[in-house]
Amino acid sequence: MKVVVDQDIKHFEEIVGLIDWLRPIDFIYAKSKDINSDLVKDAEVILIRSTVEVNQNLLNNSATKLIGSATAGFDHIDSKYLDKRNINWFHAPGCNSSSVVHYVLSCISFLVKNKLFDINNTVGIIGCGNVGGKLRLALNNLGIKNKTYDPFLDMDFLTNINDIKTCELISLHTPLTSNSKYPTKNMLDSSFIEILKNKILINTARGGIVDESAVIRNKDLIYLSDVWNNEPVPNKILIDRSLIATPHIAGHSFDGKINGTIKLITKLLEYINQEDDIHKTLNIINSHFSLNDKDQKYLDINEYFDKYNVNNESNKFKRLYKESDEEDLEKTFKNLRSDHPLRRDVIDYQ
Repeated sequence: MKVVVDQDIKHFEEIVGLIDWLRPIDFIYAKSKDINSDLVKDAEVILIRSTVEVNQNLLNNSATKLIGSATAGFDHIDSKYLDKRNINWFHAPGCNSSSVVHYVLSCISFLVKNKLFDINNTVGIIGCGNVGGKLRLALNNLGIKNKTYDPFLDMDFLTNINDIKTCELISLHTPLTSNSKYPTKNMLDSSFIEILKNKILINTARGGIVDESAVIRNKDLIYLSDVWNNEPVPNKILIDRSLIATPHIAGHSFDGKINGTIKLITKLLEYINQEDDIHKTLNIINSHFSLNDKDQKYLDINEYFDKYNVNNESNKFKRLYKESDEEDLEKTFKNLRSDHPLRRDVIDYQ
C-alpha cells in the first residue's frame, strides 16, 4: 500500500521508524509543494497539513481512499468533493487546543502587565468547542470572570452575543464557515467592530471572521491576532496596527504538533485493521517523547506570559515583515512559522 505523507508532519517519519507493524507500508515523503496529482495518482492514503489543498485538481485521477490532515481546521479540504467521490477523510480537531489556550492566556497576561486589562474585568468567549471550552475552564481556575456564546450548544452557562459585546475583552474560537445555520465568515463585521470602543479583541480563530478594514479604522480597539486574511501575505498595515501580531503559530506547541501526528497514525492503524496495535503504539510514542512530562498548571495569570513571551514573537514578526520587500512577504511569513520556538503545553484543565 502506498501512502503519501507531507514530510513536515512533525516526527511522522521518526515515529514510523519506531513502529515495526507500520514498516511494510510504502511511505512516500514529499514537501507540501510537491504533493500533486502525479504523485498521488496511485496512493491509497494521503496524509497532509493545511498547506496542501485537497480538491478535484489533486485527486481527479487518483485511486485514493483515505485523506488525513494533522490539523484542527479543515478549510483546505473540499469535503463535498470527497464525499461525492466516496473518499473517507478526517482531521485532528482539538489536537492543539491547549497550545492555543496558552497563547491567549499569554496575551491576557501581557495586557495585565501593561495595565490594559484588569483581572476583575470580564472575558467574552465566542465559540465553546475544543479551545473555547478549555479557555473557559482555565479562566475559571484563575478566578477571571467570563461569559461564553455558542449558538450550536445548549448549556446553562451560555449567553447571547449582545451580552458578549459588553465584555471588556473578547476572544474568538470558531471555525470559518459560510453555509451553516450560524455562519462565522465576517461575523465581526464593521457594525460589530465599530461598537468595540476601548475594548480588546483577540483572534486565534480565522482572519475571515473579522472585518480587518474595520479594525484598522477603529483606533479605540486593542487588537491582538494570530490569524489573517490572505495568509501567507497578510495586510502590512493591520499587522503594524495590532498590539500583538504573530504568523499563525498559536497552536504550534510541540505537544499540539505531536497530537496531530498521533491522530494520523491511529487512524491509519484503524484503516489497515490493526486497531489492536493502537494502545502499544501510543505507549511507544509517549515513552519516546515524554508526552506525560508536561508543565504543571498555573494559578497566576502572569506565569503564562513568563513561560511563553508572546510579545517577543510579535516584535520579531512585525520587524521582519515590515523590512521584507513585497516579493518576500510570503517567504518571511512561512519561515517564521517554521522557526517558531519550541514550547510545551500546560496540563489541561479538567
